[in-house]
Amino acid sequence: MTGFSIRPLRLGLLLALLTVSLTGAAAADPAHLPVGRERLQVRGLQPAPEGTPRPVNPLPNTFLIFESDEPLASFDFDRGLSKSCRAGRFRQQRHRLYSVRLGGYLHAAVIGGRWGLYDPDGQAVPDLVYALRWQDSGRCEVYVLRHLEQG
Repeated sequence: MTGFSIRPLRLGLLLALLTVSLTGAAAADPAHLPVGRERLQVRGLQPAPEGTPRPVNPLPNTFLIFESDEPLASFDFDRGLSKSCRAGRFRQQRHRLYSVRLGGYLHAAVIGGRWGLYDPDGQAVPDLVYALRWQDSGRCEVYVLRHLEQG
C-alpha cells in the first residue's frame, strides 16, 4: 500500500459541509429576510401605492338594500331557516340578486314574501330582510336583519 488514507479526506469534507450548512442557515433565517415594502425593493419592483381600502361594490344587476358597519355575526342567527337553506328549500333566486353590505363584506339577501326568494315551505316572515352566507353549500347560514322600510 502507498500509505494513502481516506480518513483525512472524510474529515475535510465533513468540515466543509458543516461550514456551508452553518452559513446557509444564517442566510435563511427569517429575521434576516426583508418583509413588506423592503421585499418589493429587493425584487426590483416599485413600492405599492398608498391608498385607502374601498368597500366591495355589488354587481351592476344587484340591488343593495341594506348597509351597516356591524359584522354579520352581530345579527340574529336563525337555525331553522339555516337548516332549510342547507337543504335547498330557502334561498335566493339567481336571476335577480339582492345584497347587503355588512362590515365591508357583501352577502346575499332575500326579503320575505318577495319574488326574489325561493321558499316553498312559506317559512319567511313578510317584509323581513334575511342575509345568507355560504348559500348553495352545506354550510349555509341565515341571519335575520330587520324589517324592510316602506317607501
